[in-house]
Amino acid sequence: MGRAPAWEHDYCTYYAARRRAFVRTAYAILGSWAAAEDVTQSTFTQLYVHWPRIHDETRDAYARRALVNACYTAGRKAAREPSLAEVPDREAVAPESVDPELMAALGQLSAKHRAVVVLRYLDDLSVAEVARVLDLPEGTVKSQAARALSRLETVLTSSEGARA
Repeated sequence: MGRAPAWEHDYCTYYAARRRAFVRTAYAILGSWAAAEDVTQSTFTQLYVHWPRIHDETRDAYARRALVNACYTAGRKAAREPSLAEVPDREAVAPESVDPELMAALGQLSAKHRAVVVLRYLDDLSVAEVARVLDLPEGTVKSQAARALSRLETVLTSSEGARA
């Protein structure tokens, strides 16, 4: 059996530090804990393969970009596959409490708008960092965030009105 690569400890440290946040981000984009876990795992697998070539200063942007791309792919795949009406044999437990109304409202947004909102406000990235992760101009990030927040406000106020 061979020895582990010299960089593997750094990778494992990064994994331990970022895994939970990545699952949360993926869940906010996809709306499914199972899909979020799958996407996060495939992202970290991709990171492991490319780890020696990823520069330290761009590591977070690279990892988040890989995660968002994996979410887009999973979302397109889920849209193509028929939904199964099976009930899971055990209740899924969310790693942290999430407002179901907010998740439903996020589900009303396009995948790109969800990604902008999640990276900007849930992950608390700056406009420049979101632009770098999504490979968009900063002005586009600002306008997409504004449109997405406006849509979220509309959806959330209409759902409050329906409950009253």
